[in-house]
Amino acid sequence: MRDIVLEHVPRVRAVRVLDIGCGTGSLVFCLADALPAATLVGIDISAANIRAAREQLGARSSGRTSGTPQSTSERPETAITFDAVDYFEYRSEPFDLVVTDGVLHLIPGATAPLLEKLATDVRPGGLLVCNMPFDCRYNRVFSRIRSVIRPLRSTWLDRLILEAARVIHRGDMRDEDLRERVPYMYMPPERMMNDDLASCFAAAGFDRVAEYRMKTTSISQLKHRVTIFGRRAH
Repeated sequence: MRDIVLEHVPRVRAVRVLDIGCGTGSLVFCLADALPAATLVGIDISAANIRAAREQLGARSSGRTSGTPQSTSERPETAITFDAVDYFEYRSEPFDLVVTDGVLHLIPGATAPLLEKLATDVRPGGLLVCNMPFDCRYNRVFSRIRSVIRPLRSTWLDRLILEAARVIHRGDMRDEDLRERVPYMYMPPERMMNDDLASCFAAAGFDRVAEYRMKTTSISQLKHRVTIFGRRAH
């Protein structure tokens, strides 16, 4: 996601960036290091995620006094902020860049209000970088499986999914990261990227600029695509 953003945003621009569903802040920190003049905000509905992001920010900022050469430590403290909030409740001036990595397809409810909210948060001429599943047979099958097992969720099924994940990833992911992803196995996407959804984006004032296929890291992971949308100036 960082590399894709850098193909479309000059490193030296003083852009305002919003990460919707920032988790523990990994993408925010990557973009902060790559865009030294940017002001970045990360929001997430999980208070635990935001606490972890703020702890990391504090640790990185402590480089200011310890002499650690970290770009985050050279910024004003207000240049990177995190907030635990539901996206629909979040209010701010429009941003030059909004990024959302594997989140938009999980936000429940109708699509039109979501896109209207995005249109208010991306300034005219700004960019929306959206990573989400795209409509294909593979994703439709796994979406159906998630819908079937959702009402069957239990402690034993969580353990079974976790054990299967450990076998699939064979130690290349931390156990805590695998545990964090278990709930997503019960969450079918509310929407997937296709021409119809792109038309909905267009109706909300977004024009499709580019697309990038993302690497799939697990057979249980939905196939994702990054779509770059430009917010129409008029």
